[in-house]
Amino acid sequence: MKSEKITDIRSVDFKIVAKGHGVVNWNGPARVVVIADGKDKTVDNHTLPKLRKFNNINGYWDDGKPKYKYANDIDFEKTPLYISQNCIRHHLFRESSFLDLQSQEIVENLDRLLCSVVGLVRGYVIPQTENKRTSALLLEDFVDTLHNGNFEQMGKAGTKEKKETKSGKDKSASHFSKTTFGDTKYIAYGSISIEQLQFISLDNKFSRQAITYSSAKDRKALAKKMTDFLNKLGNTDKAEAVYHENYVRNGSIYDIGEAGILLNDEALDILVKETLNLLENLTIRQAKGYMYVDSIEVDYNDGIKAKDMMRIKRNGTVNFSKNDMKYAKYFVGV
Repeated sequence: MKSEKITDIRSVDFKIVAKGHGVVNWNGPARVVVIADGKDKTVDNHTLPKLRKFNNINGYWDDGKPKYKYANDIDFEKTPLYISQNCIRHHLFRESSFLDLQSQEIVENLDRLLCSVVGLVRGYVIPQTENKRTSALLLEDFVDTLHNGNFEQMGKAGTKEKKETKSGKDKSASHFSKTTFGDTKYIAYGSISIEQLQFISLDNKFSRQAITYSSAKDRKALAKKMTDFLNKLGNTDKAEAVYHENYVRNGSIYDIGEAGILLNDEALDILVKETLNLLENLTIRQAKGYMYVDSIEVDYNDGIKAKDMMRIKRNGTVNFSKNDMKYAKYFVGV
């Protein structure tokens, strides 16, 4: 196969600014030290949000036992609040968040999942059949920049008649604490890989078969169904999902490829815009806080050097508009 230089848009990178109040992504209870009745007390019921680089151990005693940090002495600039990318994905693709990928209904109707934004962008792994599609969407954690954290001590009074604790001791009241936050402002970065997005493998040759179809007729029917879905999503008739029995990655030494489906530029554009729209309208509302995306900057990255990857993070040259630019073509039917 003749190698051709891959040019044009290789990825669609973005910077997100999100705002909110309170904590939306808790990390659970942690062992810390609090001051009770004027004395240090190690407790296990202090609730912490997710804090980048936070470690509740602050050294060790001479006998080897750990020293725990004070709950009211956390540096939120050194250990900032963040929302994990897993939490973001959960809310971004809520329609699939509670899918049981081991259910027989999904296994028998996998084409419905594949012909969706969830299947084409987020990806999936089906344990029973080992079908999978790698996600084309890279997301970083949303990291807070305001650092408005504080220590909050709370108590719950019991009845006049003492209650018995798990250890058998009597107690009439319980105390617990949390690390809470006020206003928040998050910065996050992400990228949509054109190489991952444009090709859907229907071949198990390289262990990335998205769905199992043995006949070319079924595979072509899937391509037609995918084309119809994309045209309906983009309100156009120009999107195409094209089946070929041997798609080879550009630059391969041999013409050994995979049966699969390749999306044309119009189809890619529809999925890119839909993904950016989902991100732009992302909100998370929990009992203890909320978050919403305030702004998003986009870079249609056509850089050819290694250092051009995620150049939007370094305030380098960016293409904020696609205009007449084309998406890079990584696969060729041979």
